[in-house]
Amino acid sequence: MKGLFIINPSSGKQNIETMLKEITSTLILEEISPQIDVFYTKKKNDAKNRAARLQPGEYDYVVSVGGDGTLNEVTNGLILSNSDIPLAIISAGTVNDFATYMKLPQTASDFCKMIKEFQTKRVDVGKVNNEYFINVLAAGMLTDIAYKVPKDKKAVLGKMAYYLEGVKEFPAQLTQNMTLEFQSKEYNDTQDIMLFLVANSKSVGGFGDAAPLASVSDGYLDVLIVKKMNLFLDAPDLVVKFLQGEHPKHPAIEYFQTKELSVQPTEKTAEIAIDYDGEILEEGLPIDISIIPEALNLIILRSKN
Repeated sequence: MKGLFIINPSSGKQNIETMLKEITSTLILEEISPQIDVFYTKKKNDAKNRAARLQPGEYDYVVSVGGDGTLNEVTNGLILSNSDIPLAIISAGTVNDFATYMKLPQTASDFCKMIKEFQTKRVDVGKVNNEYFINVLAAGMLTDIAYKVPKDKKAVLGKMAYYLEGVKEFPAQLTQNMTLEFQSKEYNDTQDIMLFLVANSKSVGGFGDAAPLASVSDGYLDVLIVKKMNLFLDAPDLVVKFLQGEHPKHPAIEYFQTKELSVQPTEKTAEIAIDYDGEILEEGLPIDISIIPEALNLIILRSKN
């Protein structure tokens, strides 16, 4: 087989180079994939543009090597290419929600085994305006932390770097004024909110059951809206329910599944960042979101069952 590795060399994991050398040498020496091409990104959209140039049959598989942002770019590029080349993922970022949810390989030997067995699964992808996301779109309180944490802190502290930055940013973000209008077949309302997220998988921000009903192959997106609340009176109970996986039952939460959703700002809405898989949506609100069923062909570990 012939493979293309699209690599973000600045991703968070410090040992990724050693892992990549082991993977590529094993694939070549054991003749699992005798021909491997490598493309290193240098700036934003490099991964997206490289994947977008792919032609059907040009490679047997493409590997995204990086964090959630790199995976997002490769996803967008593959969809734009119409090549339907299977995608493999090597997680080299700090959180790696999608790879965690899909139980993708964390070691070189397991990754090589996955390529050798070559089992694929069609997965859904979300679309926001003219961009795509494989795991989550989010806006509101603390969703822009990823852009405020220095890369050296991410590499050393991992998830803790996000939590520390969140504690620092929390007081300032309490004053954000977000009144949004949500429109879908399942839910229509205007709410004062703290944040909202639209998930394709269950795992968001390192929490494995943030969207407990989500599935990457059900043809639906899961929407979770956190309404404005009294943080001293209501937040402690919400945190407990979140840890128990029962947060959708909290009165401050709206949780539903949908195929399409539009989000409109109101006159009271301040400018807010829209994050999709670690990237900022440049045009901001308003947004139209939808699900693209079975848009990607993902390489996964063979089930032991």
